[in-house]
Amino acid sequence: MRYEIEADTFAVRVFNNGETVPFWFQPDYPNGDKFDTFAEAEVWAKLAVKSHDPTYGFEFPEGKGMAGKAKPTEEEKLLQRMGLGGTSVADLKRILGLE
Repeated sequence: MRYEIEADTFAVRVFNNGETVPFWFQPDYPNGDKFDTFAEAEVWAKLAVKSHDPTYGFEFPEGKGMAGKAKPTEEEKLLQRMGLGGTSVADLKRILGLE
């Protein structure tokens, strides 16, 4: 994975290795804060790329001066999927006969 930064706007493009079309275009921070310098955009770009590494525990920063949030744990992801499907922990315990 690689990134490019526009010299005049500081917009970030992120590419999969070997590809010429970016899968991610980020003109500003996700919350709308502006990248003020090339260096600032580059710090964000490096963290954005790093956030795709499954062994790295943080998301990319949402805004200027912010740290990336911790990625959800596997348990948190499971609980979220269960909630989206309308199944609670209590429901699952009842289904499994653990109550």
